[in-house]
Amino acid sequence: MAAPQDGVYMIIRLVMLAELVAITAALAIPESLQSWVLASSILATAALVVAIFPSSSSLGLARLLRPGLVVVLAAPALWMALQAVPMPVDTLGNPIWATASAALNEPLAEKITVDTGATVFSLAQYCAVLAAALITAVITLDRYRAAQVLHILLSITTIATAMWFGKEATVIAGPDGSTVAVLGVLLSCATAIRAVDQLRRHSRPGKIAPAPLPALSAAIIAMIVCLGALLIRTNSTAVVAALLGSGILLSVFAIRRWFLGVWGTAGVFATAAVFFIASVTVIPFRTNTDLTIALSTSSQIATERMLQDVRPAGSGAGASTVLLPLYRDIGIGAPRERPTAAATIVIDMGWAFLCGLVVIAMLGACILIRRSLSRAYDYVYPALGAGAAIALPILAFADHGILGLGASLLVAALFGLAFGQSVSGASREIVSLESTEASDWMAGPVPASRPRLASAFVAVWPRVAMMVLGIALIIQTIWMVLPGWYLGGKSSLSAVVSAAAVWPNDISKPVSVAAWREDFWIRGGSPSRGDPALAADEQKTALPAAFTRSLRSSPLRGDIWLMLAAASKQNSTQTAAMLKMSYYTAPNDLDLLPLRLSVALATDAVVRELEFRDLIKRDVSLVATRRPAIRPALVAAYRSASAEGKIYLEGLISELDPNYLDDMRARHPRQGSR
Repeated sequence: MAAPQDGVYMIIRLVMLAELVAITAALAIPESLQSWVLASSILATAALVVAIFPSSSSLGLARLLRPGLVVVLAAPALWMALQAVPMPVDTLGNPIWATASAALNEPLAEKITVDTGATVFSLAQYCAVLAAALITAVITLDRYRAAQVLHILLSITTIATAMWFGKEATVIAGPDGSTVAVLGVLLSCATAIRAVDQLRRHSRPGKIAPAPLPALSAAIIAMIVCLGALLIRTNSTAVVAALLGSGILLSVFAIRRWFLGVWGTAGVFATAAVFFIASVTVIPFRTNTDLTIALSTSSQIATERMLQDVRPAGSGAGASTVLLPLYRDIGIGAPRERPTAAATIVIDMGWAFLCGLVVIAMLGACILIRRSLSRAYDYVYPALGAGAAIALPILAFADHGILGLGASLLVAALFGLAFGQSVSGASREIVSLESTEASDWMAGPVPASRPRLASAFVAVWPRVAMMVLGIALIIQTIWMVLPGWYLGGKSSLSAVVSAAAVWPNDISKPVSVAAWREDFWIRGGSPSRGDPALAADEQKTALPAAFTRSLRSSPLRGDIWLMLAAASKQNSTQTAAMLKMSYYTAPNDLDLLPLRLSVALATDAVVRELEFRDLIKRDVSLVATRRPAIRPALVAAYRSASAEGKIYLEGLISELDPNYLDDMRARHPRQGSR
């Protein structure tokens, strides 16, 4: 019996190690495709191991996953999936699909999301976060493994915070730095409280692992590092969030030690409520702005504009990143603005979703506090989860860090630890059941009369759920990594477009690879395996088809709209429709400006239209007055412009810089001007 039991313990240790490696990798590697693939593949393997190999973890997980909690955990994934599927009623979808359908002159299924790929990518992150939480809950059903996970999480957050604090450029912990530091404060407070309780019981018989004094010393050091980083590198909101979360832990500790009973508990929570109200007055609120960005100290101009246009159902998970360039100021390069987590959730998922999350966080905090007060030992774990449930919503209204991959996985592990140890008696059951189930597994199938149907279902369904989650993560990992294996590195389509003057002579192969990879990335497909040097007429037919397929998944791709406009010069009406979509979906992308001016000024139907004249004037003014480095784009546009286009461009430049007009005429005299 000892051999199978030792094997089960070894499997659980490997799963724990794999999960912690995934969290560390997500924090250490700047958020990129590599970090996503690594974390997703590791968590998928861990979930499948938990599902396949027998242990009493399935019984413990069944106790934790009550029907209400299952609904709460599944709701975000179902909502993201619903956003990415065609709507049965056209009015439910985002209007961009109807606009794109008219421009392409073909029917497009309307969806809630404006970018299917971004929504599926967000769904992949949520599945990874859910897997991390459930795996941690399974691991920490045993009280001694829970202590190990607590100390390892504390080590990870402390090291990540120290490296984030020591770097001018956010290399480690990246934008998640303040969130990781707040979690570090909570973990150090929980570790310190647990060590103090162990010191009080040190003379009693029983296992104590690890020794309380080293753990207490480590907790104090971690507290100093994390709190110091918050005081120096972040704003007062993050500090208040950390103090309020720690206040929950200290309140539970005080109630259990000195204020037992109903009145004592009420007194402590009344004091905590007064402290909470006093702390709120310290937070700098921004007036005359949306609530979701009221606590942010960074510029949120574009975010506020997006919030004014938000739809009840949202714009699709991950859509805020796609929409941000459309709302930023004209002439601004790569945007440094990042919407707060609360604003991102509203833009992506809708106001109702954010309100539901806040309500669930508060209910979860209350449930964890109640379970913490009802436990005889190890009450610090659910109290830790309650503190995080109070601190993290405050952070969500101040910055974006909680939605980062590393921070979200760390949060998932913390809540998995809290709920894994929130059920009283789970530790005793896990010890008594693991050896029995392991021996049954080694002995082979049991008689049919022995287990009851209900008991079998309770034991099996958590494993089935973990297996489905693991398979979903594997599929998502393949979806993310397969295009890179098949086609090589991802090219920047905008950069390729900006390097070209006209299409297709100057850009054939690079754009072909980028376009096919974009289509493969979002919808799947197989690029041509023929001769790399395709004939020009074949590329003219293949490229627009690839671009069109990409727009069926992401109609906000201004670069692809521009390529289609350049490819349809023989049809002025179609060129105008595609060019208008490029202007509306990428109004401030300077990489597209040279080719867009060339296409616009070369088409008489575009130059004659009043709306296009205003758009062209804006681009020319931007180049002439604010971006002199790309003035050669005006010369290239003048060279390829039609007769009417040359006349209109000359009139614009004569108003802005007459000297440059003379120079441009000298280089490329207009036909008939001599």
